[in-house]
Amino acid sequence: MKKIWSVSELSNAIKENIESNFFDVSVAGEISGLKWHSSGHIYFSLLEESSTLNVAFFRRYANGLSFVPSDGMRIVAFGSLSSYPPRSNYQLICRRITPAGEGDKLIALMNLKRQLKNEGLFDKNRSLPAFPKRIAIVTSLTGAAIEDIKSVISRRFGGVTLFVFGALVEGSKAADSLIKAINRVKRNAESLNIDLLIITRGGGSKESLNLFNNEKIARLIYTLEIPVVSAIGHQIDETLVDLVADCRAETPTAAAELVSPNINILKNRYLEIVDNFSKSIEHCIAQKRLMLRALDNKISYRSLSNFFDIKSQKADFAIYNLNTVFRTILTKKREKYVITTHKIKILRIQFVDRYRIKVCNLAKLMRSAILNFVEFRHLRLSGFINLMETLSPISTLKRGYTITLKDNRIMKLSDIGAGDIIITKFYNGAAESKVIGKKNIFK
Repeated sequence: MKKIWSVSELSNAIKENIESNFFDVSVAGEISGLKWHSSGHIYFSLLEESSTLNVAFFRRYANGLSFVPSDGMRIVAFGSLSSYPPRSNYQLICRRITPAGEGDKLIALMNLKRQLKNEGLFDKNRSLPAFPKRIAIVTSLTGAAIEDIKSVISRRFGGVTLFVFGALVEGSKAADSLIKAINRVKRNAESLNIDLLIITRGGGSKESLNLFNNEKIARLIYTLEIPVVSAIGHQIDETLVDLVADCRAETPTAAAELVSPNINILKNRYLEIVDNFSKSIEHCIAQKRLMLRALDNKISYRSLSNFFDIKSQKADFAIYNLNTVFRTILTKKREKYVITTHKIKILRIQFVDRYRIKVCNLAKLMRSAILNFVEFRHLRLSGFINLMETLSPISTLKRGYTITLKDNRIMKLSDIGAGDIIITKFYNGAAESKVIGKKNIFK
């Protein structure tokens, strides 16, 4: 049995089908019944022989009009079909209109963009190198773009080699000239170790954008092995070159800022790493010094005071020597940093990434060496303490032995006679006794 639709169900189904299948359409026709609403919206119909299509051109899109539409004018309207279920009608929600002649060109360009997108030409999007050293530039040799890029890169980073491949960016011969320049970059990219390519111009008319919608140029850029930055100097329209490039910049200056790191930010980061490294080492030494002092407080036996004083003195010498070594190393590193900073000012830190890696590795090695040294000293000191506790007379008394004293001197059996007063020391006290007699029980 066939499904019975309600009116609202059918209307909503038609709306969903229309809006999903006619989201991006271009419609040619003649304007009729043009009305300018006080809200800024424009309403009209498009006529074509016996057919009529209602059009709504809302203010947020109409504000960008470059001409004044009127009844009878033939145009191409770009937008999406939308259905209104309560009235069972549909209309075109217009986003842009152009005179019919321009509309044909735009339709062809939109179809070409759709074709290239389906082929995957807009999906590359490779990341730019963080520290490019050799950059190729394709632009006019007589424009201001070259000087803008040179000035920005020199100020921000420096030490970058620029290869300029001259090309026309306007005129009837511009397309062939641009293709030849890009092909030269492609042939020499490997031998010159080029890191990326900037395609730019220093300004131009809107009509000159047609050069950068050339299909051959777009396909050629897609074949390049290096990242590409486009800086054609426009904001509203996206050309094929913008879409096939890996990154887009609005101006040559913006492109130069995009591809070059800021040397001041790198320098501040380097100083921050050095400062954190110094503070970490100082904190580590302070902690180890506290540990050694805590161990010092645990040893309080008079019989071991001299021994401990010697070891404590050695520990102090070791700490002093360690501080001396650290200060020497830190001084050398600071001197090296001053030299490096001077070289950075001269060479514009071409190899700043290498210095950063060396500093990180040196910090790890330095920290490991100090920790190993302090741990070794700690283990040796713990061994001495254990040995002293084992040999201590008090430890012997704890095991049940006693010490016999006469006149505050330790006595042998042969030194004691009948009637002598002796003192027997135990672990937890002492007893005084008088000798009545003596005998050797081991015979």
